[in-house]
Amino acid sequence: MMQQSGAPVTRCWRGADMRGKLTKRSVEALRSDVRDLFMWDTEIPGFGCKITPKGSRIYLLQYGRRGRDYRVNIGRHGIDVTAEQARLEARRLRGVVAAGENPAVERMRERSALTVADLGERYMIEYAAAHKKPSAIAADRRNLDNHVIPLIGHLMVGAVERGDVARLMRDIATGKTKRDERTKSRGRRIVRGGEIVANRVQALLSKMFELAEEWKLRPDNSNPCRGLKHYAENKVERFLSSDELARLGAALTVAERGELALNELDEATGLARKMRGGQRKIGPRGEKLHVIAAIRLLLFTGCRVGEILGLKWSHVHLDRKLLLLPDSKTGAKAVYLSEHAIKVLAHIKPVPNNDHVLPGTLLGKPILSLRKPWLRLCAAAKLKNVRLHDLRHSFASVGAAGGLSLPIIGALLGHRQPTTTARYAHLAASPLHEAVDAIGIRILAAMTPQDRA
Repeated sequence: MMQQSGAPVTRCWRGADMRGKLTKRSVEALRSDVRDLFMWDTEIPGFGCKITPKGSRIYLLQYGRRGRDYRVNIGRHGIDVTAEQARLEARRLRGVVAAGENPAVERMRERSALTVADLGERYMIEYAAAHKKPSAIAADRRNLDNHVIPLIGHLMVGAVERGDVARLMRDIATGKTKRDERTKSRGRRIVRGGEIVANRVQALLSKMFELAEEWKLRPDNSNPCRGLKHYAENKVERFLSSDELARLGAALTVAERGELALNELDEATGLARKMRGGQRKIGPRGEKLHVIAAIRLLLFTGCRVGEILGLKWSHVHLDRKLLLLPDSKTGAKAVYLSEHAIKVLAHIKPVPNNDHVLPGTLLGKPILSLRKPWLRLCAAAKLKNVRLHDLRHSFASVGAAGGLSLPIIGALLGHRQPTTTARYAHLAASPLHEAVDAIGIRILAAMTPQDRA
């Protein structure tokens, strides 16, 4: 049922439409809590406004040609057009129809001419920019530029079928888009592809085609990504053992003193250090104190790498033993600080004109990457297949093994869903281990012959 507040109206029962002059006041007073309903203008024939149960108000013009009705959307009230602008456009469209043209058919032709590349650009501008974080926007841009556009960017949006998307996923998984090219004098652009990337591209395309249906670029329920199977993903869950943590701690201490064996690290990591002229540097080396502090903060807080590298002094509240992050992967987040983390932060001296806790070499910017120093530290500590993100897993695994409940661990990590923390359940299962040991003892006792008196 449609209601209009602020002015007396005629009740409109199910199946009926309303009539009246479309103005800002009358349109904004309309409500529909049952289904899409319409109010038709009394001055311009066919000019109307559709009101959806979700509150959208869409201006349109309906007209007939050769025994068939057509409808053209003019725009959303208050977003695309005002009531008066919609009225002017309705008059213009009626003139186009009177001249013998069919604007609805022309729009359909224009839409069918859009390519997947065009849809990708519209997705980035109208959806990603408004609803995604900068890191996710950058990932979408890379997937569009490196995989979607080279493989199916030329296809018409309305012509893409499930087989096209399946073929795209196979091509990405087998490395068809893989490349390594120079971008600047010292820059490289590495595109790897693979099954995991294929899954991410499929998710991106699914959202793009979902929006294409919403934007009337494809028929409803025609998403070509629907029903496609993903490649299996085996999540890497690497936790540092007590011995590995001890070796990492020793490597951090050695690096802090500037005593890392340079030649051995170069051979292990492939990160050869050279002076101008091509001579190879020799002798021990260290890592910058801010790099060492970043690694230790990752260990003591369980934060994500981006959260620590982007940390600002305005986020640090040592008196409350908290980091108050205004944004993270899961939104605003409070990070609880241990005494060890507080000690690390207390030893960092702020840099003038840089609010970042871990300043980089660029003026006013933080450290941009820990990749190379982390490779050197892993080589020094003899750690294999350990990512920086695994320090977060290690933080959680130590808590689980120490008897902390999964809800507590989830709160410390900033998890929103309990299922995200469930991966650490096997580490906190000491009562179950005791139970299975007791059962094993009983079974063994029953199977072992006893000396008979």
